[in-house]
Parts: sequence; structure tokens; C-alpha cells
Amino acid sequence: MRRRTAAALAAVGASLLASCSSGSDAPEPTARESKAVDVAWSPCDGLTAAGVSRLAGDPVTERTGTADQPRCTFVPVHEGGPAYDVSYLYFDGGLDAALDSMGAISRQLRPVDVAGADAARLAVKRRSTGVLVTGLVQTDGLVQSVNAVQVAPYDEQRLVRSTTALMAELARAAPQG
Repeated sequence: MRRRTAAALAAVGASLLASCSSGSDAPEPTARESKAVDVAWSPCDGLTAAGVSRLAGDPVTERTGTADQPRCTFVPVHEGGPAYDVSYLYFDGGLDAALDSMGAISRQLRPVDVAGADAARLAVKRRSTGVLVTGLVQTDGLVQSVNAVQVAPYDEQRLVRSTTALMAELARAAPQG
């Protein structure tokens, strides 16, 4: 189980890194690309690139995908900066029940205090080439996730703090159930 979790975290990091841009040569998204009009709600609704940049301590740009493939990703403006990917799912049983059913995987996620959250968990995976941080935050039946990655040289504690702060922003902006 531990290897599968590490592999899953590595896959998340690899996909984030693949989608990261060092910035200025990427074309700006069109209005259709930057507004996922067919989606009633997205975690990105309560977030901005400026706000995430402030939390990260490094400038990021927002990628929301298209109406057909919405996403909520913040990529670094400068090479080596942190990247964040946000997702969500509704789970009637709550975060604790979901994690209890996962056995060994759930033990890798430590509880963290997040203002406005019913429950929150965090996992950190260090490598010499980078660090991956995964956070889960629950409000009512909504579970939002943040996957953060930064390549070496990195500041692990800064990435953990920014991920936890981003989780608090998600809890604050979550739709009321």
C-alpha cells in the first residue's frame, strides 16, 4: 500500500509538473477557456491567481481549462515555483469515513487544523528532486483536495504552510450545503 500511495503522489506531481509553465511564452486562454460555463460550481470560483500567489509567496497563473474539461490549477510564473491543483468530490460519509475505509493509506494523512473545516488531512512526500504535498479539507459533504508540488530546491515548510492556507481558503469559499 505504501508504494501505491507514493506512486499516486508521484503521478500527481508528475502531471502537475507536466502542466506547469515557466510562464510568458504560453498564450492567454480565451474567454471560453477561462470560464467553465457549463459547471455550476468550481473550487476556482473562490480563488484568484493573486490570492494564491500571496499564499504561495511566489507568483502563479490560473488555469481553469475549458467548458468541456474544467480544471483548477495554479502554475508557477517562474521556473521552480510551486504549483497547485485543486479538485473536489461530494462524499456523504465525510472525510473521516472515507479515510477509515482506506486502511494504510489513511495513516499517511495527518490531521491538521484548518479554519472553517469539519475535517482536514495532509500528507508530505519528499524526494531529492522535489516535494509533493496533498491536503484534503471537508466542509459538510464536500471534500476538496489540494495537490502541491515544487521541484528542488524547495522549502518544504513553506509549501506545507501555503497548502494549508489554501485549504482554509477553500473551506471559507465552499458552497453552503
